[in-house]
Amino acid sequence: MQTIQTPRIQPVDVGFTPIPTRIKDTPPLVVDTTESESKKAVVSHLGDLAQRLAQIHRTAAEGYLSQGMYSEALPHLEAAVTFAKGNAEYQNQLGFVRYICGNDQGAVGSFQRALELQPANPDGWFNLGMVQYGQGRFAEAEDSFRISTEHAPNNPETWNNRGVALHRLGRINDARICFQRALQIDPSNADAKANLAS
Repeated sequence: MQTIQTPRIQPVDVGFTPIPTRIKDTPPLVVDTTESESKKAVVSHLGDLAQRLAQIHRTAAEGYLSQGMYSEALPHLEAAVTFAKGNAEYQNQLGFVRYICGNDQGAVGSFQRALELQPANPDGWFNLGMVQYGQGRFAEAEDSFRISTEHAPNNPETWNNRGVALHRLGRINDARICFQRALQIDPSNADAKANLAS
């Protein structure tokens, strides 16, 4: 019987102090301080690395999403926003996938974070409105759709959805105005046509 030899993977030396692998009772673990300029270089390098990791995870998520594999995409988008905390687009995408996976509360949190980072983001407001509408929070949904139309006034889908929310609130005339606005922007919009006719 022949033994298969597994090659040993050699650690890559990147110039950092190795991470301890054993906790000692005494003395307490002390990290040696490095010079200020060296620290700045390390922090800068780590910041670049974090951005690359965010892009890698987002690319992996897009690969899964292209196959309709939402649950598999989710941890990659969560990692992407961990490494790129200030990226509103990543937050918006994470909210979308959380919503599709049935996590409305997580989706709302992601959309709100995206809007904290970029308050004039019409997609963030639209997405937030969609979740709120699905939860039966029609007044909040209408408000989110209204803000979305303020930042992207030529989106017929948003005008239509705002009209539907207004209709659910019993504001029929305001709803009609929204459906008409959607049709002014896109005369072939089937949803707005059907809603206006009803």
